[in-house]
Amino acid sequence: MRCGIVDMGSNSVRLSVYECEAEKITLLIHKKIMAGLAGYVKKGKMTAAGIEKACAALEEFRGILDSFQPDHTGIFATASLRNISNQDEVVNSIRRTTGILPEIISGQEEARLDFLGATHYYPMERGLLADIGGGSTELVWFVKNGPREMISVPIGSLSLHTRWVEGLIPTDKEREKMRREVRKALDEIDWAVEKSDCRLTCGIGGSMRMVLQLAQELLGHSRENRIFTLVEAQELWEIAASDDPAKSKPAYQVLPERMFSMVPGLLLILEIARRFGCREFYVSQAGVREGYLIDRFLKKAEIQGED
Repeated sequence: MRCGIVDMGSNSVRLSVYECEAEKITLLIHKKIMAGLAGYVKKGKMTAAGIEKACAALEEFRGILDSFQPDHTGIFATASLRNISNQDEVVNSIRRTTGILPEIISGQEEARLDFLGATHYYPMERGLLADIGGGSTELVWFVKNGPREMISVPIGSLSLHTRWVEGLIPTDKEREKMRREVRKALDEIDWAVEKSDCRLTCGIGGSMRMVLQLAQELLGHSRENRIFTLVEAQELWEIAASDDPAKSKPAYQVLPERMFSMVPGLLLILEIARRFGCREFYVSQAGVREGYLIDRFLKKAEIQGED
């Protein structure tokens, strides 16, 4: 069975095509378009330019999907469309232009699918899962039997930049404003989680992958090791958030497409570590798309006895 999944995120729109046989899931192709949809939200509404950007990405991916001829196709949106006030207008415009009606999943559902996808590939007994996206952050506290608490916080790496930063690199005052907003939201999460359970946290999303790549390129981190430490994240913060362009430039040379979301993404990781006692982050290769694949298609195929 072949399945195509399109994930309309706030920072990137991603396409993954999978070949699924029994218990084996093989990724055939993965493409991303850095659409930056959160940057097209003004006063809570997505602009016409943002709608055009979303439609262009879907049109491009539809051509790729047609060439793979999947048995099942799922197209969904997370905070990119979930958190806007003109959602109906945007969805109708997308449908008129592309013929595609994306499924908009809730924050709780995104957290559940994150957990399902990540733990399918990397089983963990208990702990914290953190998915930092462009427009929201999903947190799951889980134990052996599954999720115990789940929450979606409407704060992401790109939306933070859009809300607080006027230029390219946040100033010291802008960084402090972002930090206050993130800290207030995290401190309001009333979970009886043991910090010792969260020392190793499962990380999902572009910001987590960004930190791992920066650690590999700038700090000599092993490319085979998918765990970065809190100390490494703090070192990268000192580089990327530096007011000295000569110091911060190497980070932006490694990942120029993350120019707007790099400092906010690092800030979110550091504040999550402060709140929950995280000391290491395992960067999962799977997340919401794989969870969607398993939940929407593979479970149904198993029940119906499909090959």
